[in-house]
Amino acid sequence: MTNTVIITGGLGFIGRNVAKLFNDKNYFVIGIGHGKATQEELAKIGIDEWHEADISLDALKKISKKANVLIHCAGGSTVGISLSDPRLDYHKTVNSTLEVIEFIRTCCPDTSLIYLSSAAVYGSKADNLIYEDESSNPVSPYGFHKLASESICKSYASCFGIKVAIIRLFSIYGEGLMKQLLWEASNKIVKANNRVVFYGSGEETRDWLHITDAAKLIYHLANMDFQYLVLNGAYGERVSVKHILERLLNEFNRNDVELIFNNEHKEGDPKYYNASMDKVLATGWKPEIGLSGGLSDYAKWFKKYI
Repeated sequence: MTNTVIITGGLGFIGRNVAKLFNDKNYFVIGIGHGKATQEELAKIGIDEWHEADISLDALKKISKKANVLIHCAGGSTVGISLSDPRLDYHKTVNSTLEVIEFIRTCCPDTSLIYLSSAAVYGSKADNLIYEDESSNPVSPYGFHKLASESICKSYASCFGIKVAIIRLFSIYGEGLMKQLLWEASNKIVKANNRVVFYGSGEETRDWLHITDAAKLIYHLANMDFQYLVLNGAYGERVSVKHILERLLNEFNRNDVELIFNNEHKEGDPKYYNASMDKVLATGWKPEIGLSGGLSDYAKWFKKYI
C-alpha cells in the first residue's frame, strides 16, 4: 500500500523540495496552497495531486485520500513582511496552523503532523549554543506567530493526542531560493562596480542548512515514531555574515569588490544564531552538505539563472 503525504505550501521553496524527495521515496504526494502549475511542472517537482486553495479546514476536507503524514510548510515567509503587515502574517501562519491541526483532529487523527517552525522563536540571544528547551524571546511578529503556532500544536498534542514534530529551521538555503541574504547579496555582487553595502557589522552569525538536508530531515521524522517532538533544524556551524559574503565574492570571482557594513541594525533580525544539534543528531539524522559545497552550488545556479 502506497504511503501518502499532504504538503501545505507545496509550490514554495521548501515545499517543492520536500515533495520531490517524498515522491522519489514512492509516496503519493498531495500539495495544497497558492500558485498555479501545469501537470508537467507538478510532475517535475513530484506533486501527484494539486489543490489551489487557502489553507482552511474546508479546503483540506476536499482531499479524499487519507495521509500518513501532513507537512505544514505554508505560512508567513519573511520577517520584513510580518513587520509591514502583521495581520496578514498572523493569518498565514497562526490561522493556517489551527486549520491544519483541526483537520487532523476531526478527519484523520492518526495522521502525524510535521510543523516547520523557525529559529525566530528564540529571538534575541547571547552568542551561545541555542537549545530547544530555552526560553523564547521573539523580536518580530514573524517569530511571535511561529511561537503561537507551536503553542497550538502543543495543545492539540497534549489534549487530543495528535502526533506532532516541530522543526525550528535556522537559515535554509539552496539552488532556487530567490529571497533572503544569498539572493540579495548575489544580485548586488554581480552588479557591483567596486563596493557593496550591507546592513549590520558583518559579525552577526547564522547557522546554514542546505535545503536537501532539510528535506531529508523532514523525511527522516516522517518515518519515525513520535508523540510530541521539538528539534532544531540546522547544520551546527556558527558562521558570520561577513564570512558568507566573502565566500560569495570568491565564488563570483569578484574579489575586487569591497564589502561595506553600515552598522545599522535591521529591525526584527537577531544578532546571533548558533544551534545546538544534540537532540536532532540523537534521532539518527545528520546533515551532509557543508557550507563550502552548498555555496558553490548556489553560485553556479545563480550564474545560470541570470
